[in-house]
Amino acid sequence: MFRDNEEILNQYEKQVITDDCQYSDVKEYIKSDPLLWSLNGGSLAYHCGDYRKSIKFFDKAEAIFKKQELELDIKGVERSFLSILINNNINDYNGENYEKIMMNVYKGLDFMLLDDFDNARVEFNRALDRQRRASEYFQKEINEAYLEFNRSSARSEVMTLPTHSSEIPDYYGDITPAIIYPDFINPFATYMSALFFYLDHDYAKARELFKQTLRMLPNQRQVKQDLILTERNSPNKQHYIWLIYENGLGMIKTSFTYQFPAYFFTDKIVSAQISLPTIEKRTSSYPYLLLNKQKTTEIADMDSIIQLEFNKKLPAIYTEAMLNMINNVGIQYLLEENLEEYGGKWLGFLYQTLTSGADIRQWRSLPKNFQIARIEIPNQPINIYKPDGSILTTVSSLSKDRDAIIYIKSDIIEHFKVHIIQKNPKYN
Repeated sequence: MFRDNEEILNQYEKQVITDDCQYSDVKEYIKSDPLLWSLNGGSLAYHCGDYRKSIKFFDKAEAIFKKQELELDIKGVERSFLSILINNNINDYNGENYEKIMMNVYKGLDFMLLDDFDNARVEFNRALDRQRRASEYFQKEINEAYLEFNRSSARSEVMTLPTHSSEIPDYYGDITPAIIYPDFINPFATYMSALFFYLDHDYAKARELFKQTLRMLPNQRQVKQDLILTERNSPNKQHYIWLIYENGLGMIKTSFTYQFPAYFFTDKIVSAQISLPTIEKRTSSYPYLLLNKQKTTEIADMDSIIQLEFNKKLPAIYTEAMLNMINNVGIQYLLEENLEEYGGKWLGFLYQTLTSGADIRQWRSLPKNFQIARIEIPNQPINIYKPDGSILTTVSSLSKDRDAIIYIKSDIIEHFKVHIIQKNPKYN
């Protein structure tokens, strides 16, 4: 399947943008790559307002992540070295640390939208716990990957092949984050957890989480104002609406391939190339929205979070790609040396073509950034405005006796989805 990953992921994105809420393809892809398509399926179902189905997809992803974490704790990374040498695309997708955290945030949102605040609490606590452990697990993954390379007997044999490594061009890619958050923490996950606990009337926990968010973003005025709210709660307090805005399309991996001249190795080698993932920025939707007259401000730059993790993993990715290329050169040489009369040269070329190619899989539904705004609940309908002053959408069904969240995702201009969260008064 890996040869078609880019095409399939692009098709999935088109499905989301065109509001195609059919799950047949996602369910089919889950069979061959369960984690990747459980994440994508969960996002699609959330987008389509099928929150129970979204939870089911994310539960599958959660189970896989938990198994990975347990195995990493017990025995480290034990991938087949053969699979590394052939191509990492044949392995099941392992996911990224930021994806684990956002999975629990979205599950929490699913439960809030179903008015199940008890289960939502579980998910936000899981997101916070994963953030706490993110740096520890990330470093462990990287260390174990290098140990796996070094302790394999196959590595020393493969590295004896002639590679002319001095001829390999420098590879950088667009990997410098605009903002660096500490220890792989996502401020949106912390802020959204704080907001959940505020709406669930756990003001002490909300206060601590707003403080944590503010330590990361000391100039974020909305967070400062939200922190003040946790000091002022009373039975007759004013009620508020928060706008959460997911803006644009997050960064994606693409493939960078360098083709070596065949004579670097031997006249029997048809193809010698190294394929690496790089990342590229994509478009914003509306640069901001207005909740009545209140302009949204950024709470987290998701692009920077993706870039930082990619940057940290790049040395291991590069090492793996080098081993893959060296192995391919050796296999081609054997095929062409011993099977030339049977078309070995073309078998070698075919082998190189099928077993090279960067792993560009990722959860494709995350935005460029998250933004927030808050106002007191007004007596008239609530308008969400575009930057040009025209109305994006109007919300008129909110009760004025309790707090609410309007959650809007707009991946491209003129396309958006609205989700409304307002806790049932019987649970207040």
